[in-house]
Amino acid sequence: MSRIIILLSFLFSFNGITSAQSKCECEKELDFVTSYYERNLPGFKDNVTSKNTSDYNQFKKDLATEARKTTYKLDCFKILTQYVEFFKDNHSSIYMRMSYPDEKNTDSVSKFKSSSLFLSRESIALSDQEIKQYPVNDVRGIYQTKDSSYTVMIIPNKTALRDYVAIIIESKSAIWDKGQVKMEIKKKKTGGLEALVYLRNHSIKFYPNFSLISGVLGTSWFKTSLPIYNDETINAPKGFSYKKIQDSISYIRIPTFSSGYSAKIDSLYQEALPNFKSTPYLIIDVRNNGGGSDTNANPLLKYIYSNPFETDKVDLWVTPDNLKIWEKWTVAAKQDPENYSNDDVAWFENEVMQMKKAKPYSWIPRSKGRKVRLNKNKTAPWIKKVVVITNRNCASSCETLLFWAKKSDKSVLVGENSGGYVGYGEVGTVQTPCYNFTLSCTMTRYQEQRKYEVIGISPDIYFDNQKDWITQAIQVLQEK
Repeated sequence: MSRIIILLSFLFSFNGITSAQSKCECEKELDFVTSYYERNLPGFKDNVTSKNTSDYNQFKKDLATEARKTTYKLDCFKILTQYVEFFKDNHSSIYMRMSYPDEKNTDSVSKFKSSSLFLSRESIALSDQEIKQYPVNDVRGIYQTKDSSYTVMIIPNKTALRDYVAIIIESKSAIWDKGQVKMEIKKKKTGGLEALVYLRNHSIKFYPNFSLISGVLGTSWFKTSLPIYNDETINAPKGFSYKKIQDSISYIRIPTFSSGYSAKIDSLYQEALPNFKSTPYLIIDVRNNGGGSDTNANPLLKYIYSNPFETDKVDLWVTPDNLKIWEKWTVAAKQDPENYSNDDVAWFENEVMQMKKAKPYSWIPRSKGRKVRLNKNKTAPWIKKVVVITNRNCASSCETLLFWAKKSDKSVLVGENSGGYVGYGEVGTVQTPCYNFTLSCTMTRYQEQRKYEVIGISPDIYFDNQKDWITQAIQVLQEK
């Protein structure tokens, strides 16, 4: 979403409160999270207004009541997740960081299974009659992972947090038992699903977009009635690559725009350019690209561009906490000359200077919006048509590329809706004081793009998840 890498936030987070407490209290964790977001989150002002302040305060009181009752780490994480997800800001999330036991070591497994975390896990016994398959578009039914490590039965089981629950009926993992809850799934008011998924080490990850398409749930769970466990939605080639698919079609695969890969991405563009000059059609594959830096997406604009367009207006929310994070990013950029040029470092330093000049808890304009108009010598007129392949895992700076494609007469966006990480940006992270959950918090907001937040950018042509997407992209070009 920004000119410079946002993923630095995950490498250089700061912790304003120590975690030396011997016993964690969920209510204190909740106090920390609510206070931090109320001070620093741009989306707070968008989501808490004079019309719903009383409802918001009651929401916090209800969560605090539940937090006081909670004695387990996982239950506390669920409560904090409810609060964080209230703001509908995909970049702003909460994560658990936990080590994995060695499943080949008997002592390690035994120690893990005697831990309070494992012993506190919810289990549900199923009768033989309850374990049965349902049609592919019914959430209920029997699912497996692609390698059949886990087999679960999903049944209706309604609570405040869920409508369905996935229960282990078979597991190849030594640290998962039959009957344990693997997922909690909820229907969203706007349509679709969201889920709390328990990872292999029983930590929790929240998925705001957890769709069911033709028997494939959340891209990694397959109904056992399917003849083949395959999901072309996410089945993109690994790593960076480019090639000529046909005499008239070039293909480039970019799995990330992270500034940690800036040198590699720049090298890819330099190598691919001669190949692109000989073909009138281009496929850009950005499936599973979680974003990073707009700078690494910028070179692709010359191939997509067809006419001038306006960029969005962006404001930066200035707070003491946000300033500290920017100062750390600046230091990190200076220490990584391979991926950050002198101009990049100067840009960081200027941002910090502007924030220091601003009044705390105020907005400063990051961008007032501008008209992008490329000279002919900076475009690729020999490219007649560009197909951009996207999916739900295309986020942040990856979605910047999609906005460009939407504004171009010669580009076609294909695949499925993107992730919807477009309304807010500049992600900083902190640790909660006791459980050390990682809390991410944005610092900028976009005037127009906010309407796509969570929902994502829709493609011009939707692809199915059964047939190879590159093949489908070629067909789109041939039809044009």
